[in-house]
Amino acid sequence: MTRFGWIVALMLVFSCSTNNGEYKAKIENAEFVHRSIKAVTDIIVHDIFSPPVASRIYAYISVAGYEAIIPKDDTYVSLAGQLHGLTESPKPEEGKEYCYEVASVQAILKVGRALIFSEDKLDNFYTNLMEELKATGVPDDVFERSLAYGDQVADHIIAWS
Repeated sequence: MTRFGWIVALMLVFSCSTNNGEYKAKIENAEFVHRSIKAVTDIIVHDIFSPPVASRIYAYISVAGYEAIIPKDDTYVSLAGQLHGLTESPKPEEGKEYCYEVASVQAILKVGRALIFSEDKLDNFYTNLMEELKATGVPDDVFERSLAYGDQVADHIIAWS
């Protein structure tokens, strides 16, 4: 094979590396969810919410995050019908690829933002975290679709709250 052939072959291998699912090992890190909840916790403390209000915020962001990741695993059971007044969450579009970890983080942070006062603090965290999530190599279309799905779930939980 010529030098040119090797260069083309290497370019093909490396250009396809982010779309072959390698990002999944990086994104399936619970650290992203933990850090999102910690960011909301820090703002709950900063905004001086009472314990009953703080517990409601935790409940809503946790339900949002869980409902957004349910489609990833058939063993997960929705909380719809188990929690008073919670109806079935929106479903992702059939036949499309999603990154449910991104959707879960999106749902957590959107619901959290709706329930706190210091939105600017959470916005700063959100911007930085989204850059980190994108850096894992999630394909752009999957990333955007996952954010949109997380928004749908968050809107559903906010309406329920």
